Amino acid sequence: MKELLLVKDFSVYYDSLIVDNVSLTLHENELVGLIGHNGCGKSTMLKGIMGSLKHSGTVTVENRDFMTMQMKQRAQNIAMLTQRIEVVEGISAGELIGLGSYPYLQLNQKINIKKVQQIAKSLQIESLLNKDYSILSEGQKQLVQIARIIMQDTLVLLLDEPDSALDFDNRCMMFKTLQQLIKFKCKSALIVLHNPLYALMYCDRVLLMDKGKIISEIKPQLESCEEITKKIQLIYSNVIIKRDDEYQQYYYLTR
Repeated sequence: MKELLLVKDFSVYYDSLIVDNVSLTLHENELVGLIGHNGCGKSTMLKGIMGSLKHSGTVTVENRDFMTMQMKQRAQNIAMLTQRIEVVEGISAGELIGLGSYPYLQLNQKINIKKVQQIAKSLQIESLLNKDYSILSEGQKQLVQIARIIMQDTLVLLLDEPDSALDFDNRCMMFKTLQQLIKFKCKSALIVLHNPLYALMYCDRVLLMDKGKIISEIKPQLESCEEITKKIQLIYSNVIIKRDDEYQQYYYLTR
């Protein structure tokens, strides 16, 4: 598979070391999950990859040094959805989605409204396009922000808990939309999740993080429930992973 993102010997710092010498790769058509306890460094790592925190090591996109790129060029290669996003009041949901295309727009060039509508339709938020973003529910806001990231049309997506405010139906719809985007548009994504079941169900690989390090990796389609449980218990010691073969669904037991 074609390598899209390479993070090598990568550390991130605040006042002290938070992410410790991590290396990972994202390939074309690959959705990779990242799970671990609160405070283990997941969100910090994503911010570090974007270059917004003090770091060491290398980040390359298609073998090009991401950190030496100009800001607009960076925004054409990696898009990131953060947990908290400040938005100026008075902007509509449609206008906010359209902002995703800013890295490509020339002076006086207009946003592609048809593309905005198509992306909104894929996430079932067409009815929100003319509404003031600030009055939307948290779940609706999250879907609008996901639409904006899709509008940005980058090779690599970094998504920090994109399902945190979504109800069950919208969560499933969002994951399936992301899967289709990754598979049919030759992209890759690294997605931070707290529920290991969603990571196992929707991701091609799952990285396990603890105390700033990647400590293991799961390939859900290739490993038995016993193998997956052994790895999951490195983080969640009381969880036992099971799989319903008839419905191809994971579930868990606790002890």
